[in-house]
Amino acid sequence: DWTQLDAWLQKLDAAPLAAFDTETTSLDPMQARLVGMSFAVAPGEAAYLPLAHRYAGVPQQLTFDEALAKLKPWLESPRHAKLGQNLKYDMIVLRSAGVEVAGAHFDDMVASYLLHAGERNHSLDELSLRYLRHQTIKIDELIGSGKNQKRMDEVPLPQITEYAAEDADVA
Repeated sequence: DWTQLDAWLQKLDAAPLAAFDTETTSLDPMQARLVGMSFAVAPGEAAYLPLAHRYAGVPQQLTFDEALAKLKPWLESPRHAKLGQNLKYDMIVLRSAGVEVAGAHFDDMVASYLLHAGERNHSLDELSLRYLRHQTIKIDELIGSGKNQKRMDEVPLPQITEYAAEDADVA
């Protein structure tokens, strides 16, 4: 709700470094529509903001444009350091939504490539296993695969919350 979003904006504003990620409808950032965003400010202190989930019985979500307008000053602030996995993708998706992300501080995918250019895989799953010895929940466990695969906007919010809680010890 709006009160929770305002509380998270205060946390993000106060954090010396915050992680963020987008959830979208496509792997192609030029075709993707923004579905939601996640934020973390400390280990175990994270939140998912649903913006455009679309399925029968979906709970009410915050108004997309208003929520993004509230986040925009933080996202566009160069003084707020942000980290993520494949930030270039997130920046392209957000640019399509009218937000010019600034303050990109660290991208673990880029760092992995720079340290291990010969490796084939620099995914979050691979990096988590390699450096943290933690097996992440695979995306196909959440959205399925093949002809039964869902888009992220079709995944029920309770299911996302359940998966996020299982992985909370890694944040």
